[in-house]
Amino acid sequence: MKYFLVVLALLVPLASAATLKDSPGSDDIAIPAFVQTFNQLHRGPPVRISTKRANVETRLFSQSLDNFDDTNQNVWNQRVLINEDNFVDGSPIFIYLGGEWEIEPSAITSGLWVDIAKEHNGSLIYTEHRFFGESIPIKPLSTKNLKYQSVEQALADVVNVIKVLKKEDKYKDSKVVVSGCSYSASMAVWLKLLYPNVIVGSWASSAPLEAKVDFSDFMEVVGRAYRELAGDYCYDLIDNATSYYEGLFQSGQGAEAKKLLNLCDSFDETDERDQWQIFSSIANIFAGLAQYQKPENYDLAQYCSVLRSFDDDDASALSQFIQWRLGRPECVNTRYQGSVDYYKWSKNNYDGSGLGWFYQTCRQFGWFQSSANSNHPFGSTFPATLYTDTCHDVFGSRYTSARIEKYVQATNSAYGGKDPNVENVYMTHGGLDGWSKVGAGLAQGATIIPQASHCSDADSISSRDSSALRAAKERLVELVREWLA
Repeated sequence: MKYFLVVLALLVPLASAATLKDSPGSDDIAIPAFVQTFNQLHRGPPVRISTKRANVETRLFSQSLDNFDDTNQNVWNQRVLINEDNFVDGSPIFIYLGGEWEIEPSAITSGLWVDIAKEHNGSLIYTEHRFFGESIPIKPLSTKNLKYQSVEQALADVVNVIKVLKKEDKYKDSKVVVSGCSYSASMAVWLKLLYPNVIVGSWASSAPLEAKVDFSDFMEVVGRAYRELAGDYCYDLIDNATSYYEGLFQSGQGAEAKKLLNLCDSFDETDERDQWQIFSSIANIFAGLAQYQKPENYDLAQYCSVLRSFDDDDASALSQFIQWRLGRPECVNTRYQGSVDYYKWSKNNYDGSGLGWFYQTCRQFGWFQSSANSNHPFGSTFPATLYTDTCHDVFGSRYTSARIEKYVQATNSAYGGKDPNVENVYMTHGGLDGWSKVGAGLAQGATIIPQASHCSDADSISSRDSSALRAAKERLVELVREWLA
């Protein structure tokens, strides 16, 4: 029991489901579980606790709403965080690129990138991506206005920040290197590809590069992480419980599944899209936990101990675990239409719901984690169609499956997929990171870190690092020295 309490203290649920007064739907509850769990897969890197005080300045940079249309004179302010504690005039600029999240200071006050910047007396810059955090170029977030949300626009924003900085005397002779995690790591690769003379090198930690509509391989890697790091018993528990609930729906006993899973009254057990949402949400919860796991902390083993502790019955244990991870709501809202309505509501009520990112997945990347690959414990009841249907119903009839496929292929044509033609880019992936399946592999020169997860090399070099993790970090240190020589 003592161990269980320690685990509960360490592992924080997704977020308490605080009611939004104007939120759509009859259940009068907060963000639908599908939206919550989708956002968890696209959250920013974990906040680090810094042992030293740092002076981080917030600056606003004026940006064009449309970087590629000179006739559009609309401007907005992009938030940028700056740490010059160790900066010496003329020393390098180390940029950490913000992705689909709100930026916060710890990314430029501690960690490997900060350590390397200190070695070179560098200035640390953290750029916030348009349509996230406080960097909202235009409201409302209508489909018409979201046309200004693209990786091309975001990369041009970064280039403009660099140009403005280098007009200052202290930066005029500074070389620039960039880094990123996850999608912002993709940006680090593509920035060097599109603007090779603006920066001298990039570090891309866990960069997804190949846009893909049906990203069915993702859950296979997540399942493998649970099997390897938590044991067969955990994998089998999830598999057994998921199969049990799928069986209830398939045999016409959906009402029983609805009761056992504590689903809200509005959930229609006969609607396949409602079913898709509950199983996708369950899978996303486990995927979100695996995404930033650290094998040296036995994170997944601890989560599985909590899962097992809820009940000896697998199905009951899974249900209680899901309630816990969702903040123990009165009921679990996984109604398909509820998620569509919530996204539509978010267009006029920006609350950090991730609408801007969901739009990008529909318009450029896909990366819809589906159950089409059978080699995982999360069942077979959440096809990529769940996402493409949501794109269509939220952003309009233009977003058909066929058109989304064309958008995704256009992204690959523009950037080269897993094998971009780019130099001075160091790409790393965790061997147990689902995103590695759409990233560069060994054949493309990437470094694969066994048993590691998403952006696992972001922390400072530590005695707790595996030999492979330490080697990957040390390689980056050497490469940055070469780039800046």
